Amino acid sequence: MKRYKNIYERIYDYENLYEAYIAARRNKTRRSEVLSFTKNLEENLVALQNELIWHSYCVGRYREFYVTDPKKRLVMALPFRDRVVQWAVYRQINYLLDKRYISTSYACRIGGGTQKAVHQLQQYIRHTPEEVYVLKLDVSKYFYRIDHDVLLSILYRIFKDRELLELLRRIIDDDQGGGLFGIDIETGERETSVGMPIGNLTSQMFANLYLNEADQYAKHKLHARKYIRYMDDMVIVSNDKVYLRDCWRAMDDFLASHLKLKLNRKSTIIKASNGIDFCGYRVWRDHIKLRKKAALKMKHRLRWLKRAYARGEVDIQTVTASLTSYFGLLSHCDSYELRKSILNALVLVKKRRR
Repeated sequence: MKRYKNIYERIYDYENLYEAYIAARRNKTRRSEVLSFTKNLEENLVALQNELIWHSYCVGRYREFYVTDPKKRLVMALPFRDRVVQWAVYRQINYLLDKRYISTSYACRIGGGTQKAVHQLQQYIRHTPEEVYVLKLDVSKYFYRIDHDVLLSILYRIFKDRELLELLRRIIDDDQGGGLFGIDIETGERETSVGMPIGNLTSQMFANLYLNEADQYAKHKLHARKYIRYMDDMVIVSNDKVYLRDCWRAMDDFLASHLKLKLNRKSTIIKASNGIDFCGYRVWRDHIKLRKKAALKMKHRLRWLKRAYARGEVDIQTVTASLTSYFGLLSHCDSYELRKSILNALVLVKKRRR
């Protein structure tokens, strides 16, 4: 495929930086750092533009915190001005990277999403004759194990733009003085030149690109006709269990030798009639249900909202927004009983003040 060039100047174009600012502030307009940046918007955008033109831009200091959703993950939050730069980069290169992806890669793509991935899996199961098996492959600690040198070598094959590649290298290799991203959650050990910060826009983009290598291998070398990936979750559907075992071994070898990744213990071959856990749902040939863990998490959240509403800590709009979001999620699966249970339990009453 062709290598792209003359992109860097489009990134620091003032109009692109302004559109990047609009994207970065979406749903965050009331935050103090956004208000501060907006107060002197033109000055701040021109300052960023000059830093990019003169190659003096450096990534700001990250704020780090852990979330459990459901795994414990280290999330990195950049200052707002750096998020504007990330959006400026994303707007100019993501659509070029997207052209390289297979049609059944569904993460972080327009027209993608978990529901599309889940329904594609069901279609594959339905249209596979005889007994159906599903090979599930899950990469161990994916974001924390992405190798910087491997990622940069992939980018060098795609772009022929020295200034762009130098900016991408700065974003990827920035270690905040000690290998901040290549952290092992269990041991707490950190390693330089490994890992991407969860929460960054460019991290999602690079993570999708990184495993596109595995997608191409699965489709063109293993001839896996019924293959799906959602970020680091991959599935192959077949009625040939021996073929799936061979694919498992081959993918394990490819990930280790080419991408310096390894599969975790969740990787397995499952009979489709038992139901397949994928992207938060459980999938069968003739129906789809929300996974029990996801349903329990939803109920716990709504129970908390109910109590918070009674205490006057949240308003009816907040409760309605959460309920609408959850029902949108449930509209993609067989969930009549779950929706009925939620509505019966969610009776909102405000406590009287004494």
